[in-house]
Amino acid sequence: MSRYSVVSILLFSLMCSALGEECKNPKVKSRYYTTVDGMVVSEVAFVAEFTVECDSPKKDLVLFADKNGKQIPAIRSADGTKYQISWTENSESIFSGEHVVNVYDEEGYAAIKKAQRNGEDISGIPAAFNLALYHRGTYNGPWVSTEFIAAVTSIILWYIAFSTRSQLMSS
Repeated sequence: MSRYSVVSILLFSLMCSALGEECKNPKVKSRYYTTVDGMVVSEVAFVAEFTVECDSPKKDLVLFADKNGKQIPAIRSADGTKYQISWTENSESIFSGEHVVNVYDEEGYAAIKKAQRNGEDISGIPAAFNLALYHRGTYNGPWVSTEFIAAVTSIILWYIAFSTRSQLMSS
């Protein structure tokens, strides 16, 4: 065998072993934040920060989240220990409660893109893991405005004062 064929076989086997490595039994720890003030903003922001530990020695995972058919890249921190995903949704159409986000590795992301190109359903593609975020609801202000309460109170006080004055004048 020539020296070039030995080198190419070694490179090919190294590349195949690196590509075949995946995160087995991921252990995920997450924290999240959602905006709740609907009086100031029209979009609710979701931010999830998480760490992933694998049984395999796989490091530097490339992850993508899928929320309602929209793929969001997971950004890795500078030290490589944490990931973050974020997105926004319309505050009028968002519901309070648990929101589940599927997180995919590179292979899952490629399968999603292939299925979308072919017009297939992506629900059968297994996620690497799921993140659950709880949104407590969006505050859109009080049910009754303070101006209305002030107007009603002033009318009631005026009526009481006018009635009392009329009674005093007639006696």
